[in-house]
Amino acid sequence: MPRPRDYRAYLCDVEGVLVRDKRYEPVAGSVAWLNGLAARGISACLVSNNTTHRPDDLLAQLRRAGFDVEPRRLVTALELGGDLLRQWGRERLLWLWHPRLADWWRERGFALVDGSGAGTCDAVVLGVHPGLAVADLDRALPRLAGGSAQLVALHRNAFWLDERGERRLGPGAWCAALEAAAGRPATTIGKPQERIYRAALDRVGVAAAEALFISDDPVADLVTAKRLGMGTAFVLSGKHPDHAVLALLDQEDWPDIICERAACVDERRHGKGPP
Repeated sequence: MPRPRDYRAYLCDVEGVLVRDKRYEPVAGSVAWLNGLAARGISACLVSNNTTHRPDDLLAQLRRAGFDVEPRRLVTALELGGDLLRQWGRERLLWLWHPRLADWWRERGFALVDGSGAGTCDAVVLGVHPGLAVADLDRALPRLAGGSAQLVALHRNAFWLDERGERRLGPGAWCAALEAAAGRPATTIGKPQERIYRAALDRVGVAAAEALFISDDPVADLVTAKRLGMGTAFVLSGKHPDHAVLALLDQEDWPDIICERAACVDERRHGKGPP
């Protein structure tokens, strides 16, 4: 039997791995497991496509749940998206996601425009929006099909779990509709695009081969991690209660480890415990 790989860092998704869903109730054993990694010489970085909370609010939610997480150990699609849009000179935005984040964008110096067509629009930006309707997409059409606005998806997840643990349609579906109408592809910021994985590796200062990526979404999260050279672990504590979803992947993209929850990852790495 081959010797298990030694990892210097664990990169972890948040919802479905550390907490069940947007109620932010910890998955069994996850608080003690994450808080105990440093004592074992393993760095941790949370890598989240969360677009419903400001990064500081997300940190506060996790700390209230008992997780000891420093700001520099959290990389989010929201924060990375803000940084990149600024670098690209895209500062006038039509915002199609959670309304509670509008002030976050304004505080960072962005101007939010409406869909009336008045004034310039540099980018139409998509994230999770529980109340998004077709009328909201209609507002974006003049900016995309008849204008020069860039279509930016903070992530393209097919669905997400709300505060009741129920599946809700994710921004991936809305993004596909707008791409078809605009006749050009969107720019994606978060997972599964490589840039957010590389940002997390930079935070912990390790090479891809020295990191294990842990997620409840093998399709959107783990394929890229594995192709970058990381180890991968699929946990059954979030979006998928079993491994049937792996039928969507080529076998070469299957995760290295499958287990019930994050706290069981180390046992499974060493061939112990149930999956």
